[in-house]
Amino acid sequence: MYCAMADVAALTGNTTYIDAIDRIWNDVAATKLYITGGIGARHEGEAFGNPYELPNDTAYAETCAAIANVMWNHRMYLLHGDTKYLDVLERTLYNGLLAGVSLSGTEFFYPNPLAASGLFNFNYGTGSARSPWFDCSCCPTNVARFLPSLPGYVYAQKGADLYTNLYVEGSAAFQLTGVETRVSQHTHYPWDGNVRLDVSPAEPTRFRLHLRVPGWALGRPVPTDLYRYVDAQPATISVEVNGQVWPIEPEHGYLTLDREWSKGDTVVVDMGMPVRRVLADDRVQADRGRVAVERGPLVYCAEGVDNAGAALDAALGDDDDLRPEGMDGELAGTIALRGPGVVLIPYYAWGHRGVGEMAVWLRRS
Repeated sequence: MYCAMADVAALTGNTTYIDAIDRIWNDVAATKLYITGGIGARHEGEAFGNPYELPNDTAYAETCAAIANVMWNHRMYLLHGDTKYLDVLERTLYNGLLAGVSLSGTEFFYPNPLAASGLFNFNYGTGSARSPWFDCSCCPTNVARFLPSLPGYVYAQKGADLYTNLYVEGSAAFQLTGVETRVSQHTHYPWDGNVRLDVSPAEPTRFRLHLRVPGWALGRPVPTDLYRYVDAQPATISVEVNGQVWPIEPEHGYLTLDREWSKGDTVVVDMGMPVRRVLADDRVQADRGRVAVERGPLVYCAEGVDNAGAALDAALGDDDDLRPEGMDGELAGTIALRGPGVVLIPYYAWGHRGVGEMAVWLRRS
């Protein structure tokens, strides 16, 4: 419904619709959004709760709703051109949505809680393991439909302006000032913030390449006051064009490279990925006295299998050092965070190693 309303607002320019969809978005982003980008606090009626009603263990946060949140924020971005919508989109994509599908791509979560005791009986009796199918099987089919559409979210174009909105390995072709131009990305994002873009127009041509600076890199987890970093300092960011340093002057969430481009030009963006501690607004009762952890766009969680079976009671001190560390086994290729007495894994990767406890929000000690 929200996607359709945003579409109608954009196509008609109806200010009544635009004002209404803006108010709805502000309400959700400021009072009803999980740190994972999930939405929907209540199972009954598949509904939002009251403002700041964000329970962790009984969170609904349906996989379908996460997909809808990505679509809605993409449409809001196309309507307004503001990168705050892309920040919510990216957060939802890498966390609340991706958790809904197994690493194999063949099993699914219906709801996506932020804490689990191991029973997880509200997930249609499947335990804390994903299921290959549901009687009401909207989530698996929506995942299968959404993932092939993901390339359409990476870039946006308006005339001679090309916007890079997501950092994803791959290539795309555009007509810029009448010249066919191919842009290729080479990156291990979200595991590190280094991205190389090869820009190859068929002939030299001038256009503006806009590189999105994610909110997490600017020291802002969400574009509202619902969540905040303990250390809100921006990450270290550098840009080089053909080996020459380019000034860092973010504007409206983008770094803009306005120049004549030739075949073989290369842009290298490097964004540091500090480990961040996140606090929620005190009005979120479920998260009082607790802290969450992020690195880059990824939200992390404690899982019982890594923490002597007890994730719900896991604690994290403000001065505890968390070190990135590669994993093996079922989670090979994943980067975990190891600290004194606690191991954290990306939230999207939980639930693959047996039934057990899980918690995103840890006791702050």
